[in-house]
Amino acid sequence: MQSTWILEACLAWEGNDPARLLEALMAHKECPAFGPVHHVLVGTALLTCARAGEKDAAERDALARELAELERRGSCVPGAACAQWGVCGAAASCGMAFAIRAGNAPLRPEGWSEGQLMVADILQHIAHAGAPRCCKRDARIAVRSAVPWFNRELGTDLALDDESPACAVSEANGACLHGACPYYSTE
Repeated sequence: MQSTWILEACLAWEGNDPARLLEALMAHKECPAFGPVHHVLVGTALLTCARAGEKDAAERDALARELAELERRGSCVPGAACAQWGVCGAAASCGMAFAIRAGNAPLRPEGWSEGQLMVADILQHIAHAGAPRCCKRDARIAVRSAVPWFNRELGTDLALDDESPACAVSEANGACLHGACPYYSTE
């Protein structure tokens, strides 16, 4: 895995709340405010928390392999995919994580429809957020929207707290929605 800070943080993580892990990853000093790293972080948080409580060496190795595969796939999604491809990279990251966890393959019908429906649902939530160019907002929306799908379709035990995180990078984003964003903070 190229981004060793991501791997190290994930292998040390112990909770089952991917939104909390996402916040920790996005707050890391090596994480940029915007850009394609978010196309990896969202799925990484989901895969890591799906393995919560699995601490033996074999499980850690399996998680490391899944994260490496997610990074390989996620690195194919360029920055500005939302504008250029019409699909948010954070939503695609959720789809990648779902496919990895489900063991999906190009000709395997099981899990295919569910993964597509999940990504469609996530994209709808992101589209209703109202504006492009906020990787952090869209990553937050994506991970929170994916949790019920992972739990229902993959049998995971992911949790979400009710706390809404406060954005720390709104001043760096000239396209910030400010008060129209659920994560905007006036503090």
